[in-house]
Amino acid sequence: MDIHQFGDWLSQTGPSQAIQASTWAIPAIQSVHILALALTFTSALLLSLRFAGLGLTAQPLPELAGRSTRRIWWLLLVLFVTGALLITAEPGRTITNKVFYAKMIMLALVSALTLWLASVARRGEKPSALHVTFAAVAMLLWGGIIFAGRFIAYYESF
Repeated sequence: MDIHQFGDWLSQTGPSQAIQASTWAIPAIQSVHILALALTFTSALLLSLRFAGLGLTAQPLPELAGRSTRRIWWLLLVLFVTGALLITAEPGRTITNKVFYAKMIMLALVSALTLWLASVARRGEKPSALHVTFAAVAMLLWGGIIFAGRFIAYYESF
């Protein structure tokens, strides 16, 4: 079974059909997905800015990192659930789209970077130039994820 056959099968399942038949489900799921993404980006931005010494400097980095990463992981769970529902609703639009895979690769990379930065922060290490650089890379990746998520709708599937 190739990806197109899988997409065709998935679009014929009960959950997919139920979401497709609803007038409110896709907009509601997308709204929650976008809100969770905005909150995740904001939490990651605060952490990255703190690594660079540009914000929230009165708060100890280990404390901020613990709170931010806990929030980020919960929000990533929300993104996973809503993303899975969106894929279920419109598999032909997502799983056959190269931009979707670029988004998933960036998500995997930024998740690993965030985990590493959070572990550095929780150990109480003073942020080095390398940490600041990786925090900036994480922000670029989040920007790429946001762009790719929106661009999926405008890129032709393969």
